[in-house]
Amino acid sequence: MLRKLVGPIIFLIVTAALSACAYIKAEQVDQAKAICPALPESFSEDALVGTWLADYANGNIDKIIIREDGTYKQIFSSTVPNLSFESDWQKWWLEKRDSGYFRLHLEGMRRCDDLESICQNPRGGLDPDLDRTIDYCEDASVTMEDQVILIVTGTQYNVPKGIVLRQAKLSGSDWSYVFEFQH
Repeated sequence: MLRKLVGPIIFLIVTAALSACAYIKAEQVDQAKAICPALPESFSEDALVGTWLADYANGNIDKIIIREDGTYKQIFSSTVPNLSFESDWQKWWLEKRDSGYFRLHLEGMRRCDDLESICQNPRGGLDPDLDRTIDYCEDASVTMEDQVILIVTGTQYNVPKGIVLRQAKLSGSDWSYVFEFQH
């Protein structure tokens, strides 16, 4: 009698486990959409062209100027002596994700929202052996060696173009900055 029940019991356990996994995944997707709203239906690559600004703590300002020819310039203004800089025009490109979001790849960009030592890296990006970054919209690890990747999403508040460029979180951090369109 017990042998006859083993198959159905295993089936019920597996079905329950799969249902729980599907529920957890759906809950994670809902949380990501609350944090990272979908892009406006009118979004196109042209919406990225212009000047974007991130206002970090202590008066540090990061500006990126994106041109339609596939180049951008970073201008970082800092209250820390000898940390401000202006980059040359460098390459950018856009990656469409299955999630509906886009990732903006900025080759050679310096990540200046955290440690001065990272911001002073002339190659840009983050050392993958030292820093792990997380795309919190997709709950996925992102490697940013020699580049910075920004997550292009919609927003819940009223901003020009209805989009923001989100910094990926550094592993262990609870916060992240966004770039907002200026003009």
